[in-house]
Amino acid sequence: MTTYRDAIAATLSLVLGVAAMAGVMATDLYAQAASAEARGEQALFQTVAPVSRNAASAAQTRLAINEVKE
Repeated sequence: MTTYRDAIAATLSLVLGVAAMAGVMATDLYAQAASAEARGEQALFQTVAPVSRNAASAAQTRLAINEVKE
């Protein structure tokens, strides 16, 4: 009897969770947050890209965490 109750509770929880996520994704706030995240990643890639293009100079500027640059 407990197994059926647990299965019913798990199924209802899954359905409610999926419905809640669908409701959040349908809002404008989710779209704005996703857009801001995409802009942030694009800015990060634009900052990192020049370093990766010039690998010879990039190797000179990289330091281990325990090294001290004098």
